[in-house]
Amino acid sequence: MNQDKEWSLDSWKKYSALQLPIYSDVQLYQDTLQKIKNLPGILNFDEINSFKNEMIRVSKGEKFVLQLGDCAEVFDECTEKHWNEKFSFYDRMGQILDAIVIGRICGQFAKPRSQLHEKDGTLNYRGDLINSLNKDERDPDPSRLLLGAHYTNKGIQTLKQYDGQQIWVSHECLHLGYESAFVKQNQDNQCYLSNTHFPWIGDRTRLHDHAHSNFIKGIYNPVGIKIGQTINKTEFLNVFKLINPKNEDGRAFAIIRLGKNKLDKLKDIILWKQEEKLNISFFLDPMHGNNQDKSGRKIRKIEDIMYEIQQFFVILQEQNEIPAGLHLECTPYDVSECVENDEDINPKKYTTACDPRLNYKQTRKIIIFVNTLLKKFRNKQ
Repeated sequence: MNQDKEWSLDSWKKYSALQLPIYSDVQLYQDTLQKIKNLPGILNFDEINSFKNEMIRVSKGEKFVLQLGDCAEVFDECTEKHWNEKFSFYDRMGQILDAIVIGRICGQFAKPRSQLHEKDGTLNYRGDLINSLNKDERDPDPSRLLLGAHYTNKGIQTLKQYDGQQIWVSHECLHLGYESAFVKQNQDNQCYLSNTHFPWIGDRTRLHDHAHSNFIKGIYNPVGIKIGQTINKTEFLNVFKLINPKNEDGRAFAIIRLGKNKLDKLKDIILWKQEEKLNISFFLDPMHGNNQDKSGRKIRKIEDIMYEIQQFFVILQEQNEIPAGLHLECTPYDVSECVENDEDINPKKYTTACDPRLNYKQTRKIIIFVNTLLKKFRNKQ
């Protein structure tokens, strides 16, 4: 962890910040954040530390991570029924791989967007934490932050009652004002995010000289960093050295999201890591680099996802690296958002709040495929 003398809870405000909402009522926004700051922490330091110990095992190549869940959680599905259905789904998928299971859940309420506005000029939906899917309610609303805090707490308490294997929670660390309100400090002056086990910063916000990286560098939790096609050697080295200056196990994880036709870049990334002897483990996100448009809807093809997974394993084996995890957007429900063999989307079953998700059967098929690849990989070691 990098809690240097220059870091404080608000030091990120000195840096350029992308993807943050602008509130018309600034005083209401500040008052809302103060209410959240006054709440007790949702997770305690011991729980975060237990998760870090698990991730140290991942860094050492002893365990594989399965990170999965909705692209964007919606408040309407923040019920005990929905949470338990999702926990059970994650649990079953994790058992196939004997994996450490991390859900994109209990806080995945904010989304980065490529464009601020839709084609008709309406503000884009940016997750239930910020605005509504309803086009008449697109102005950023501070009251939604309190709802996000409430549902995160309620979801995590529901998870603690879940009768199954350990499931950890994660979300994108995007709304820095909101995230910083959950920071707590232990007796050793270590700061940790109390609203999640595993925050990640996205490919759009990971620049080393910007706010998100300079916020997360002072947080004790293990951190994921999404790595997309625009990465270069300088930026890659700078951001990982910023976030993990002591080169610790269990601290920083590269979540690769290149796309099936861009995986040659992974060879470069691995070389950069190895040249500098950086302690970085590689997850694959085979979803975000494989978006396509079909009949006006965003889709992903199962065959593209599986091809990228296969190539990920091939390249890592060639470069003497160990695959550390898989990051999937998926749901236990019978949705029609990802397709196979050019099948048509069923519009009535296209219910995602943002990006297309795998349904139960598609997820299981992919994870069984990954299990086969993992067995082959381990047999060759």
